[in-house]
Amino acid sequence: MKRLLRYKQKIEKFILDTLFPITCLGCQKQSDQWICEHCLKKISLKKDQICPICEKIITPKGEICFSCHKKNSIDGLLVCTSYKEKIISRAVGYFKYRFVKRLSIPLSKIMLEASRNFDLRLPDIIIPIPLHPHRLRWRGFNQSQLLAQYLGKNLTPGFDIPILENNLIRKYYTSPQMKIKNYKERQRNIQNAFTVLQKENIKNKNILLVDDIATTGSTLFECAKILKQSGAKKVFGIVIARQKV
Repeated sequence: MKRLLRYKQKIEKFILDTLFPITCLGCQKQSDQWICEHCLKKISLKKDQICPICEKIITPKGEICFSCHKKNSIDGLLVCTSYKEKIISRAVGYFKYRFVKRLSIPLSKIMLEASRNFDLRLPDIIIPIPLHPHRLRWRGFNQSQLLAQYLGKNLTPGFDIPILENNLIRKYYTSPQMKIKNYKERQRNIQNAFTVLQKENIKNKNILLVDDIATTGSTLFECAKILKQSGAKKVFGIVIARQKV
């Protein structure tokens, strides 16, 4: 059955590539990848990380600074690259709104390299930011879940880090954060939108939260709060980039 499925996927890929040839989002040359290896290597990773709350103090791995420690539940946020890189903004747009699932691979590779560059502490479990079922049906996949699955298999070669799906869930269908410009409104929009179904699965665990893009960080911060309230020991986040409003 698995062999038949892989064969079907290869046929579908061949048909799509023939009818709609892929052009690298960086160099614009025809390729078998949405970001060719040459352009992928040219993407600059962040050299320094800062406190995700005040965004002023440089901290190791993007850990929360001492002054902000009591203001938020998240323990840190690793931002891999800059959204100002045109190839990143285009790739994320294609990934989320043109439903190009294959972009999960190069984007995941960027996250993997950044996590190794900053010696990110290995988590006990990885949790992707969940989508509401309505949005999941619309998009067809959870982009954060695809990124999390790649990291789970590649952060420690030969040893998979468990991906905990369908435990942290989104209770309410909220307006897309990208459409809300005001910081306070973003916070209100996402407040109490998440819940944990089985707290015993995260109790005393070090958790890595995975999302594609952070803007104000409200979604990640809200998820971290709920996870900490449910017994998580540490909650660290990782995103491809942080977009400014």
